[in-house]
Amino acid sequence: MTASDAVKLQSFDLLRPTQSGSFDADKILRATLAVVDLDVLTPEDRAGLITSSFHMRETDRHETFKHARRRDSFVAGRLAAKLALRQHCPDLDPSDVSVENGVFDQPMMISENGKCDIAQLGVSISHSQSYGAALIFHRAHPMGIDVDVPSQEDVGPVLAGLDAHTRAQCDGLALSDLQMASLLWVARESLAKTLTTAMMSPLALYTPSEITQKDACFILRYENFGQYQTHVWPGANAWLALTMPALTEFEGAGPSWW
Repeated sequence: MTASDAVKLQSFDLLRPTQSGSFDADKILRATLAVVDLDVLTPEDRAGLITSSFHMRETDRHETFKHARRRDSFVAGRLAAKLALRQHCPDLDPSDVSVENGVFDQPMMISENGKCDIAQLGVSISHSQSYGAALIFHRAHPMGIDVDVPSQEDVGPVLAGLDAHTRAQCDGLALSDLQMASLLWVARESLAKTLTTAMMSPLALYTPSEITQKDACFILRYENFGQYQTHVWPGANAWLALTMPALTEFEGAGPSWW
């Protein structure tokens, strides 16, 4: 296996039928997704990517983690963010950028390098077991990402108190309880990251008004957040969710998933 086998990188363009605020559409309707699988990455490639991608603040923080699981989560998420950033802004050295955390633990990028206007860019980061995922986007067009490895242990807590309408929609799509829980969980997490609320709000707030399927992708729209939609892709080992404004469309097929 090589580093390329452990990393999936995709830049994609977006379309909107209406004006894109006060920004030119070509400035904001573009995003870059990176997914890293640490189980496939060799120790040598991992060390090389950390050296070439991490800011010295991130390197220092990486060395403070005492538990391997927490350290791996940090590495997976930060590597995904830096690889996405490198592709999104080719003139920028990712080691000049440090991914920090705001008061709600939301990721934020800071840099003293003026080659790419980091202040205009947002980053969404997720990790689950060996996977790390990150999305680079323009802050004028809010987006969020989540990746999750399904677990039978999560089914009960996720589906507890599920409303009849949502269950009926999932049953109509012939989803098992595990698939249902995976779908709803990654969608909620992705939406919560877009809203910068994390999962501290009541779960009922994220109730979908509609769940449809297009090819291998599920699309959720929401009762309380009609301005957003979430696309969810089931994978062989993990599920991926991406939330974006409701009137936005992918130009072409959009992202693909493992």
